[in-house]
Amino acid sequence: MTQPEQQPNDTPQRIGPSLYRRGGVIYARVRVDGVRTFRSTGTNDEVTARKVLKAWKEEQVLKSHGIEPPSHALARKKMTVAEVVATYIEAGLPDRKMHKKAATTVETEKKAFTKICSYLGSKLAETITLKNLDDYRRWRVGGGYEWVQSGKNRKSRAGDRSVDLELQSLGNAYSYAVRSEKLKANPIADRTHYHSEKNTHHCREFAPKATELETIAEYLRQHGFVVEANLTLFLAFSGLRISEALRLTWDSIDRKQGIIHARRSKNGINPWVPILPEMESLLDRMHETSGNGLLLFPSVSDPEKPLPYQTFLGRLKITGSKLHFRRVRPHGLRSFFVTQCREAGLTDADIASLIGDRSGPAIISTTYGDVRSEHLQNQARRIRLLLRPSPPSTMESAADRVA
Repeated sequence: MTQPEQQPNDTPQRIGPSLYRRGGVIYARVRVDGVRTFRSTGTNDEVTARKVLKAWKEEQVLKSHGIEPPSHALARKKMTVAEVVATYIEAGLPDRKMHKKAATTVETEKKAFTKICSYLGSKLAETITLKNLDDYRRWRVGGGYEWVQSGKNRKSRAGDRSVDLELQSLGNAYSYAVRSEKLKANPIADRTHYHSEKNTHHCREFAPKATELETIAEYLRQHGFVVEANLTLFLAFSGLRISEALRLTWDSIDRKQGIIHARRSKNGINPWVPILPEMESLLDRMHETSGNGLLLFPSVSDPEKPLPYQTFLGRLKITGSKLHFRRVRPHGLRSFFVTQCREAGLTDADIASLIGDRSGPAIISTTYGDVRSEHLQNQARRIRLLLRPSPPSTMESAADRVA
């Protein structure tokens, strides 16, 4: 039996024990998890409805004794990968503790499922093997995924890390299917990863130097990309994620308290960032050219909407390439803030709080920012070993006397 669909507000007509007709469909009055409710029989024929109700009761008896009903076993064997994914998406893509994920994570997983279902969607979920995953990897690496954009056919190649992330999303969908008793086991639970994490270079590891940051901003201004230049410096001076910065308005600026109110993503902590002297100068400069706009970083085409992320990302990539700087990305600007904080002597715990990272000091010490060699050399010059000059050895004293 299926969940009842929304029907007109007509009174159900009782046609027999536990059976009611409403809107041209017969519903059964049953008890599910101790609660009385209606379930659609999917038919308007009384004889068929009684058979459906009888079969449903028999299945409940089997389940109460730990026996899988034949209909469930048949449905499980027929379930495809696409259906596993659809069930997971319908549930809201919950994590292993059935909590909601961040909006960016949900978007990333949905994009991964588009590619996975293009290749594995029609395959039976229970029959997926590690060889199927190897075949999927070769398909993605070889540019097998195609889509249409602006009327043109496009292809994309994926590296091993992207493949691993996509298969991780599939694993999450399988885990939910097992939890909701759609499947008995996750057939890819023991899969190996194609990419070694030690070979991963995150964009947050590449923090530009102060001179490079100023050069990037000036280059953008000279070429008419004023909003992009302001956003570049703003990210570097605040440590905010780009998604957190793009939604800010002028009402978020609190000069009196010296902070900028920000809504953290990824369940971050501390909903504010300090207005440092460099940030104050930048805000003054931005305010002079903002006009009557509400957003800090409005789109050029529509001032009532924020600057699109892809527009800024593309402009930053091109600028970094033109200036021959190493990889420059929005998260690298956040890393610049972390680097400056570390060189200023702040603890990793303090820095994690300042950038709103709930994971704490561990990620700061292992991933975020650099400790530049120039800074280490300056710090080394402060070292005093406090050792007295060593007295001359006996052999050296005798040689001096002979001389």
